[in-house]
Parts: sequence; structure tokens; C-alpha cells
Amino acid sequence: MRPIVTTLVVYVIAAASVFGLQLLAVTAFLTWRSGGLDLERDGLATLLVGVPASSGALIAIAILAAGRPRRVRLRLTPSRVPPRVIVAMVIGTLALSQALESVVIALGVGRGPALEWVVRALASASPAGLLLAVLVVGGLAPIGEELFFRGFMLTRLREVWRAGPAILVTALAFGLMHGEPVHAVLAGGIGLYLGFVVERSATLLPALVCHVANNTVSVLLSAWVGSPPGRGINAAVAMGAGLVFGGSMVWLRRLPPAACPPPRT
Repeated sequence: MRPIVTTLVVYVIAAASVFGLQLLAVTAFLTWRSGGLDLERDGLATLLVGVPASSGALIAIAILAAGRPRRVRLRLTPSRVPPRVIVAMVIGTLALSQALESVVIALGVGRGPALEWVVRALASASPAGLLLAVLVVGGLAPIGEELFFRGFMLTRLREVWRAGPAILVTALAFGLMHGEPVHAVLAGGIGLYLGFVVERSATLLPALVCHVANNTVSVLLSAWVGSPPGRGINAAVAMGAGLVFGGSMVWLRRLPPAACPPPRT
């Protein structure tokens, strides 16, 4: 029971730190701007201020809470997964992400106010702003989230639970950290798959590659293309992406899992 209680306590601390530091960072930005903060006008700047604060908190807490040896405790061991398998994992991530997004649009639920605000901020970004968004949202955010959730949290829960329950609880915690209900469901779905990737490869690195690819593609598509309009189109896109995801899962499940059990205390 000790790893479960410890993980829960660390998660609560992480959640409080993430939301608290984001609030402090945005408040500091508001104080710095003499004209006040307009979330539509300053959306990208607010995003670029808030994400590093939350990501820094997750990285620091994961490193401090993991214990030694940290490289093993966070599953940062070298990857033995062949490049072609990592490519299949990335394709599965992108397909799942698109399928989930298209489903909520096709159902008329929408992505939620926060995600819609992010899309608008990215759509109006300058080339320099878009580059910063790729570096911060596409690169830094996945590092913090993967180190904490799949590196620290999943590994800790695997000390006492089988892979399935540990992946599920970690994905639920990952989704809840995103706040809004729809965003939480979308993130939780991706979290389930990334947990599967970590367990299949016995290292965090392929999941980190998948997460970086997903966020980077999402940033670029939001800025350049946006989501396809209409429920019918999104239903068709969801079906196509779902088939691609299903195919990647069938192929990946045929591969033997890496022989590297999670560390135990």
C-alpha cells in the first residue's frame, strides 16, 4: 500500500504546484503588461508563460520523488525498440488523437473552451510565435508530463499492481490534470495508449517520442489547417483514423514485450 499512498500524495502536490505556478506565471505576466491582460489578444503569450511553469513543476517533482537510481526509477534506460516499431507507435498516437478529437466534434460536444482558446491562439500566431509554441507545447510539455505520469507515477504503481490497473489509474490522473471534462477525456485516452507503449517497450523514450510528435503535429495543424468542419466529415475522419489506430495496435500487440520489469523497492 505504501507506493499507492506515496503516489497519491505526490500527485496531489504536483496538481497543486501545476495550477499554482501557472496562476503565478500568468499573474506576473498580467502585472508586467501595463494595459492589462486580454486572453484573446495575448493568448499565445499566456500559453508560452503558463506551460513552462507547469512543465517545470512536473519535471522537478518527478526527479525529486523518483528516488535513486533515477534513470531506472523514471524508466530513462536506453531504448531497445527498433525504429520501425517506434514509427508504428507514433502513427498509432497520431491516429488515436485525431480519432478522439473528430469524435467529440462529430457528437457536437466540441473540444471545450480551453482547447478552443488554444487553437485560436495558435491560428493567429506569427512565425516566431509558432516556433516558440512548437518548442514549448510540442517539446517541453511532453517532457514534463511523461517524466511525471509514465516515468514516476506508472512505474511506482507497477510496484504493486499489474500493468492494466496501473496504466488505467495513471491515465485517469493524467486526464484530470487537464481540467476541463472534454480535454480530460481526450488526454486520458492518449494516456492509456502511452502507458501501453511504455509497458511494451520497458522504457519511457518511445512514449516521449510519441507525445512530442502528437503535440507538435497538433500545434502545426491548429495553426495551419484547423479541424475539418461539419459532423459528417468528422465522423468519416474518426472512422478512418480509428482504423489506422486499430491496425497499429494489432501489429504492436504481436510484438513481444521488452524483457525489463519495473524497478521495485
